[in-house]
Parts: sequence; C-alpha cells; structure tokens
Amino acid sequence: MSVRNREWPVALALTPVLILILAPFVWLLISSFKTEAEIGRADPFTWPADLMWRNYLDAWQIGGFGDLVGNSLINLVGVVALSLITCAPAGYALAKIRFPGREWLFYAFILGLTVPVQAIVIPLYQVLFKMNLVNTLTGIVLVQVSNGIPFGIFLMRSFFIGVPDDLIEAAKIDGASHFQILTKVFLPISTPAVQALVIISALSTWNDFFLPLIVLISPEVQTLPLGLVRFASTYASDYRLVFSGTVISFLPIILLYILMQRRFTEGLTQGAIKG
Repeated sequence: MSVRNREWPVALALTPVLILILAPFVWLLISSFKTEAEIGRADPFTWPADLMWRNYLDAWQIGGFGDLVGNSLINLVGVVALSLITCAPAGYALAKIRFPGREWLFYAFILGLTVPVQAIVIPLYQVLFKMNLVNTLTGIVLVQVSNGIPFGIFLMRSFFIGVPDDLIEAAKIDGASHFQILTKVFLPISTPAVQALVIISALSTWNDFFLPLIVLISPEVQTLPLGLVRFASTYASDYRLVFSGTVISFLPIILLYILMQRRFTEGLTQGAIKG
C-alpha cells in the first residue's frame, strides 16, 4: 500500500472530528450576517436572505472595537518584540556559551513552565502596584512577557543547540562578538523558530483574558477579550451584534495563523528534533 493510500483511512477518521470543531465557527460566522428574525429560526445553518454587513459596522461603532483592537495590537507588538529580544539571546547563551551553572539556570527557567500563572497572580499584582503599572498597557505587556519567557527560551535553545559550533568558531576567527554571531549568523538561519515564537506569543497574547482581567481596569485600556465580554453582557439580547463582535475579535489572529502555519509547524518540529 502506497503512502498516499495509507493516508485515506486517517483522513476519513479525522473528518467527523474536523466537522465537530468547525461547526460552531461556521454557525457563528453565518449568524453574524443574519437579522434578529433569521437568527431566531429553527435551522441555525440557514443561509441569510441578504448579507447584513451592517451588523459588523454597528458592532464596531457601538462596542468601541476600534479602541479595543488598537489596545490589543499595542499589547501584541510589545509582547512579541520583548519576547524576541529576551528569549533569543538567552536561548543562544544557554545553548552555546559555557559558563558555571548554565544547566541549573536552564532548569530554573524550565521550572517556570510548571508554575500556573494563577499561583503567582497576587505577587505579580503587588509588584505592578508598587511600580504604578496597574491599569496600564505597559504593565500587562511586562506580565505577559515574563509569563512566556520560560517556553520562549526553551524553544530558542532547542533550535540553537543543533546549530554546528563550527559556525561560531569561524565567526570568532573573523573577529565577531557573541552579539554579532547571534544577530548575523544564528537568527538568519533560525527563521522557523523565530516565526514559531512570534505566532505562539501572538496567539497567547491576543486571546489572553485572565491577566488583562487582573491588570486592566478602565475600559479605555482594556484589550479585545475583556471588551468583548463587557460588550456581550451589555447587549446580550442583541445576538447579531454579539456574533459580529465575536467574529471581529478572533478573525485577525486566525488569519495570522493561517498565513504562518507552515513556518509555525517547521519551527516546532525542527526545534523538537534538534533539541
């Protein structure tokens, strides 16, 4: 039996699972274009008579999604940038630079993966309060970056450790410093790992509800998940607005994942193989 023929049973077995996963999203997307009367009908998958694009415009204006999307984008860019700035050098140092206590330091970072954020939320809040960073986007960025650093370092170290040491020796002969080796040699050949880190950080940041709930209080600085909950509770009886707002909240990050899913998979698999 060829490889392609052996894939058919797997595809057939996974098809019902795929349908179960996609059905709620398809229903939500279709319903977001319906009128209130059409949403109330028995068959939830009935195609609307006319596509009500007005639902999205109303939800955007009434729910203030422009400010929410702006706050989420600022949060996302800050977290992704700081994650790369911290995790890439740390992963390189733990993979290629020999110093006393290197292995213990790496294990200490890995230990951070075992600690749920709920267990340290009170100390985090107290630190932010003393630094006057509660209810600020700067505060939530720093908290989310610190929460994602253990996995980010693990991912980058796993990739860097498989890069031949000969490249470092050749660069040192040419007079390159460790910073130059990282930026001009390692990062260019580590694009899959970098993109995987970007996607993971973006997904977790965009969808994070718990940490923004603790840190961000005022509606003016809240991100999309918080704003969506507030919007849905206010207009709970207006389903067309709630459905449209929900689609607005998850559509950007889904598009990002679709565009970069190949690099995401390559980064995880190569890092796992090399680590």
